[in-house]
Amino acid sequence: GSTFKLDKSVMNLTTKVDNLAFNQEGSLLCLSSSMKRDALRLVHVPSRTVFANWPTSKTPLHYVHCAAFSPGSGYLAVGNARGKCLLYRLPFFDAN
Repeated sequence: GSTFKLDKSVMNLTTKVDNLAFNQEGSLLCLSSSMKRDALRLVHVPSRTVFANWPTSKTPLHYVHCAAFSPGSGYLAVGNARGKCLLYRLPFFDAN
């Protein structure tokens, strides 16, 4: 049978990851944990790198429960424990 080989481990979160979302073309991966405040990271899949410039310590995510990309990847919606849906514009993608 075939075996799988680990390609990359993302060690930027210190608690369990309980939400994963790929954008439509698979070039971005959003991962988050609802166990720790502001625990969300974006990964550029082709280069296997975590974005270091977002979110920042001033990004008010709170406890993230879900996230989803818009069809053109121009927006990232983040749902949190306060019952809010935060909408972030991703400038390198089409907003339509």
